[in-house]
Amino acid sequence: MTELLYPDLIWQDGILPVSSRFDDPYYSREGGLAESNHVFLSGVNLPGEWVNKSCYTLVELGFGTGLNFLTTWRAWRQSSYNGRLSFVSIEAYPLGIESMRRAHQAFPEINELSETLCGSLPPRRPGYHLLRFDNGRVSLLLIYLDVLDALSTMQLKADAWYLDGFSPVKNPEMWTNEIFHRMGTLSLPGAQIATFSVASRVTQGLEKTGFKTEKRRGFGSKRECLKGFFKQTQSYYSRHNNPLYEYPSLMPGAGPIAVIGAGVAGMSVARALIDVGVEVLVFDQYHSAGEGTSATPAGILQPRPLSDGSAGADFFSNAFNYASASYGSLDDVWDSRGVLVLGRTDSDKVRYERLYEGEPFDIAGCRSICGIDLKLPGIWFSKGGVLKTNQVCMQLGAGSIAMFGRFIIKILRDGPMWQLIDDHGNCYEAAAVVLACGIRTLELSRFSALGIQANRGQLTLLEASKESAQIKKTITFGGYLTPAIAGHHILGATFDRVSHWSDEKWREIRAEGHERNLEGIKNRIPSLSKLFLRSRHRGWSGLRVTTRDRLPLIGPVPDPVPFESACKSIRYGKKIDVVTSTVYQPGLYMLTGLGSRGFLTAPLAGEILVSQMFNQRVPVPREFLGLVHPGRFLMRDTKKKLT
Repeated sequence: MTELLYPDLIWQDGILPVSSRFDDPYYSREGGLAESNHVFLSGVNLPGEWVNKSCYTLVELGFGTGLNFLTTWRAWRQSSYNGRLSFVSIEAYPLGIESMRRAHQAFPEINELSETLCGSLPPRRPGYHLLRFDNGRVSLLLIYLDVLDALSTMQLKADAWYLDGFSPVKNPEMWTNEIFHRMGTLSLPGAQIATFSVASRVTQGLEKTGFKTEKRRGFGSKRECLKGFFKQTQSYYSRHNNPLYEYPSLMPGAGPIAVIGAGVAGMSVARALIDVGVEVLVFDQYHSAGEGTSATPAGILQPRPLSDGSAGADFFSNAFNYASASYGSLDDVWDSRGVLVLGRTDSDKVRYERLYEGEPFDIAGCRSICGIDLKLPGIWFSKGGVLKTNQVCMQLGAGSIAMFGRFIIKILRDGPMWQLIDDHGNCYEAAAVVLACGIRTLELSRFSALGIQANRGQLTLLEASKESAQIKKTITFGGYLTPAIAGHHILGATFDRVSHWSDEKWREIRAEGHERNLEGIKNRIPSLSKLFLRSRHRGWSGLRVTTRDRLPLIGPVPDPVPFESACKSIRYGKKIDVVTSTVYQPGLYMLTGLGSRGFLTAPLAGEILVSQMFNQRVPVPREFLGLVHPGRFLMRDTKKKLT
């Protein structure tokens, strides 16, 4: 689906939302909360079913007003459950925020939860949208797609299902045998189901898929409703064309997990691990978080559009929204909220205008936003901004055990554990290791086919003046210029390949780098360049790691020889059984190759990685995993050789 449609609401008695598109109410006239509790929570045996699970994954077909989620969240809060609730809901006709608020007014007992939810709702655009609540222990993955499209792209193992679409008579496309079949491929053995419908097409379709169903007393005037469970032992991964995407997973409680690198990549992983209740050890050669490449004087958060409407473009769009929400939950990490993007070319302008998050402004509007004379129109992104990089890294990693000043030079597998050895000969143990250490991932991973390259980036710090203080917001134009921060504007950045990154000559501040940065302003915003003609300036240089396709590397680290052998045996498009646990190094993962987009991609990348580590709900479409797979370049090169 390329465009989201509205359900065309009418309000009966001023309070009951009814979709005129489907001629059906969103919940019972006899009480929405009571109906949710009776039909759905009781139907899947909650809260009893989640008591002994570290994470309970519940999938809903039809988010509607969000009432089932709010009711489940409320029950989770009221129970003694110490685990995590992962709620996934699919909706093809999302309500607007004000309509959702209005639908909740009849239920004052959920006011607090309703306001939290409505204040966090994502933009109304197709795709995956991850929300987190209660310090990360409750997650809501909203998928704004047709049900069949969503189920075809999901990667998870469901403990339970809520089937809450409009009536099978009014909305038959949501109750097909293909949908039931795909539910089966995503279900754990014994997965519970609940629905208000007892129509024969529903009961028969579920039974054919492998669900055992039974009718039970309905709610209010409705005589019956349906419950059941999945009696088959079917694997989701049977749907994969490439079995190399079936990743080995860790067992919770096996021991601490070590993260090497305390920049935004490593601390984003640490945050996601802490949210799932894991003990985390963070190692870094520096003496505090974010002192390496992430120590840039300013981290710029802005979208990175691609021109082809590809999955890569969707990845960056998802990453932007999730990063903005993640940083928004931290304390005092924004120096300036909002970014104005000036298109360098007409194609640039078109690419940015296609993004849902931006608002086009003419020249006068851009002048008003930034406070200075501009000669170009632009796109305003209110969710972007300038980040205090050290604050971001420190707050993301809060709750981990920080092992600063430890330069890890070697990692070794010793039985079920990993040993990490630092430059002083100290040895540390961990059940798993995440390499988030930039270019050093090459030497520590023992996997050379990563397709990564080191790049030097130099910033220019321009002394602020009374005139330049008029610049109110960050402006990007290929490069970028920030408002004054601690007496300096930050202008950047150069981007140069580094062949010998280990000799650290890349740290040198070069006059020609300043000249190139200043030339960018002169060419794109001549009115601004006059402000900095006589400005004294300093510099900062960092090392960025990029990949051949500018997408990060996220996932388990391949074992070089067996992985290459497995790649050669695969004929793409065919289902071939491969024992994938033998082609990855057990308990070894990576997150690197973020390039100049680290603060954009790291929060979502950390979530993706941790979901893979524990074989849990993945917060992005399944195809994204192929885009960011650590072995993708070897797979692609092998495929070319075979054709």
